[in-house]
Amino acid sequence: MVCFALPLDKEKIRAFLRKDLPNGRRGHELDNIETNIHVFKIAIKLTDYLNSLGYKAKPIFPNYKYREDVPGWEINMIPELSLKLIAARSGVGSIGLSGNLGLKGYGATIILGGVVTDALLQATDPIPQEESFCNECRLCQKVCAFRMFGTDEMESIDIGGYTFSCAKRINLTRCQIVCSGLSGLDKSGQWSTWSPGRYDYPETDKEVMRLLAIAVNNSSKWPDDGTEIGMEIANLEEDEELSMVLGNDKEKLFTMIKNTKLTCGNCQLICWGYPKLTKENFEILTNSGCIVQNETGELLVLSPNKAEKVFSKMNPEHQRLYYKKIRRF
Repeated sequence: MVCFALPLDKEKIRAFLRKDLPNGRRGHELDNIETNIHVFKIAIKLTDYLNSLGYKAKPIFPNYKYREDVPGWEINMIPELSLKLIAARSGVGSIGLSGNLGLKGYGATIILGGVVTDALLQATDPIPQEESFCNECRLCQKVCAFRMFGTDEMESIDIGGYTFSCAKRINLTRCQIVCSGLSGLDKSGQWSTWSPGRYDYPETDKEVMRLLAIAVNNSSKWPDDGTEIGMEIANLEEDEELSMVLGNDKEKLFTMIKNTKLTCGNCQLICWGYPKLTKENFEILTNSGCIVQNETGELLVLSPNKAEKVFSKMNPEHQRLYYKKIRRF
């Protein structure tokens, strides 16, 4: 395996965290998607080079492609091959407390790419723990609205004679609800992601699973906010290089890309590898206000109190699409 990383645009990340209107979300969405595509094209070029030397090789699509043969893949979203773990073992970066892969000077704001090959390559060593980008400030835990990894417990995995650790996940469905945009209001009620969902914080696994079912159904009825990402990605289907490599997966992957609406990713985006800058990002996000969507689909960025007042005055039928009191178990 050959693994590498490309950085995301930090200026666009800051706009995303601030909830700048009108383009704070769209700018980061486009940068994220285009960086993923760029990473894959580099992997294709590397594959062609290895093939020219007589080796077998295959590029790994960096996102959107999952092991659909695994039961429950829609929730667990297990990739074809974990670029994060390969990157940690090969020394591309380190695994931080959040479980994200990061680099000094960049933090976790990177996109990984890779190629599998039968070429006999000499393995590089992992980055020593003392040289990790992560100083365990735990701010990543605090910017997860549903606190997916909000405990002090750790979990680890062994790869090629090395052990890698990160904070233990409470329940991956918490991330599915928040990072997929079904709900965005933080546990504190003082800020939100870009999602207009305003559900109560779930205390138990049963509450999480019940909330997932409710939120999926409700979000399908949200009005269009007029920011279809597909409109900004020109001629994706006409890219012959991508189409040839993706083969039968092309149509499905292109549809997923065009339907992408990023609302969170906070545990990755606030971490820039320098404690001072990461803390600044934390302050920006937690003071960025709350998202409310009105009946026409427009997204409003309001202070916590104003958001609550505006939401409470909306049509009850509209309110029910974004909030339903959790039945406690």
